[in-house]
Amino acid sequence: MNKGKIAIQVFLVLTMSWSYDALAGNVKKDIEAPVHEAVGIEQTTQAREVNWRTEKEKKTLEFEAMEKEMAMVEKERNTEADRRTALISNVSRKTEQIEDIAEIEGQISPFLCDLLDKIKKLNARDLPFLQEERRKRIQALEELNANPQVPVSEKFRKLMEALLVETEYGTTIEVYQQTVSLSGEETLVNIFRLGRLRLFYQTLDKQQCGFFNPAQKVWEPLENIHIKTIQAAIDMGLKRKPVEILSLPLGRIVVQ
Repeated sequence: MNKGKIAIQVFLVLTMSWSYDALAGNVKKDIEAPVHEAVGIEQTTQAREVNWRTEKEKKTLEFEAMEKEMAMVEKERNTEADRRTALISNVSRKTEQIEDIAEIEGQISPFLCDLLDKIKKLNARDLPFLQEERRKRIQALEELNANPQVPVSEKFRKLMEALLVETEYGTTIEVYQQTVSLSGEETLVNIFRLGRLRLFYQTLDKQQCGFFNPAQKVWEPLENIHIKTIQAAIDMGLKRKPVEILSLPLGRIVVQ
């Protein structure tokens, strides 16, 4: 009897112990599940917050970069606008200058033609020196003046250069050789040019001398007493002797 009671008591104790463990396990699950869930939510929230902050910083940097770029674009736009305004103003000034130049060209062109004509007439009535050189110069000026592609400024410059050369002939002396007609015979002689006043010649054997008569357009002989004087002039023109005062037979200057 006692043994049976003891067995029953042991069974009840075991049964109660099992029930307690089962109950404790359920309670533990009920408590741990929300905790784990809360921890998971917290971790997810923190991860999202970290991602959000990272994304925010990234977007902030992108926004700042875009603002700087927009500021640069705006600055470049303003610069281009100023440049465009300056170009328009410059084009306007250039257009006015071109119109002024066209007007000036219209006024200068007749003057250049008249100036060239005067140079041609001067050469035609001048003493016969450097004729081939001067003829080629005039021919080049005529071709230049007739070319519409050449700017008026270039034509003006070339004509002024030619006029300067012609002017310098009047203040310089020169010695050169040339074949001239003496008494109907072509003879090679030394020519001494005294500015535009007179041309003197001397034969290569230094036995004859003379001058060019602009009124008659012929070479005329001089007396032999002038041979030494003309020879001295030729030597000075060739820089073979120092310059000194000479008494040359100029005669009466003919006004043409």
